[in-house]
Amino acid sequence: MTTTELVVIIGISVVAALLKSVTGLGYPLLLVPALALFLSIAEAIVIVAPSNLILNGQIAWVNRSSASGARTIRPIVVTGVIGAIVGTILLPILPDTGLRIVLIGIIVGFLISRRRQGEETSESDSTKTDRFAMPVGFVAGIFQGAAGISGPILSAWFLSRKIAVDAFVFAVTSTFAVTGAAQLAVLLFQPEFSSDLVTGLILIPFAILMVPVGGLIRARMDTSRFESLVIAVLIAAAISLIVRLL
Repeated sequence: MTTTELVVIIGISVVAALLKSVTGLGYPLLLVPALALFLSIAEAIVIVAPSNLILNGQIAWVNRSSASGARTIRPIVVTGVIGAIVGTILLPILPDTGLRIVLIGIIVGFLISRRRQGEETSESDSTKTDRFAMPVGFVAGIFQGAAGISGPILSAWFLSRKIAVDAFVFAVTSTFAVTGAAQLAVLLFQPEFSSDLVTGLILIPFAILMVPVGGLIRARMDTSRFESLVIAVLIAAAISLIVRLL
């Protein structure tokens, strides 16, 4: 990675961390595709992992007072950890092209889930589907370990639970933090990724600085325009990944 590329990645990490601090989502969704433009998906996932873990942990801690409103979080976390371990073990042997295709699919899934946010879901229907929390957590964990991104799955799930905004942010970030910790624990025992983990440490301070800023934005202003800009960036990232597959 050249100095120019590193500066660009740090800049993107600041924007991504701000988005995540506001919505609870978006950090690896922006960073992994950006890194994947000049690195393998596996390398990108590993580089993002340390700062993503710290960022999720800090945001979850700041919003811990909303934990009681985070429905189904316990079964999601339990099976998410198992899935993250399995997915991370598979990471070194999964084909790079296949991971790129999966990443494109995840981005498209995220965009669709954001578009459908406004659709009404009855409380009774939401309660009936709570029993699917464990398999959803396991699948999200698999994606966290193998692709570095589980936001589209978890965001769609917790949005359908009809929980408050701060409870939603706590739910997704605390789940990301726990599954991310499991992912990082496995990566530490895979020496081929040691240099990428060290590189990833550079992004931590830049990500942390955005947490209080994002909290202020979430409390005081509408984020719709900001999210629209990020969605445009995600679409551009998906297009770039598709071009690299051709």
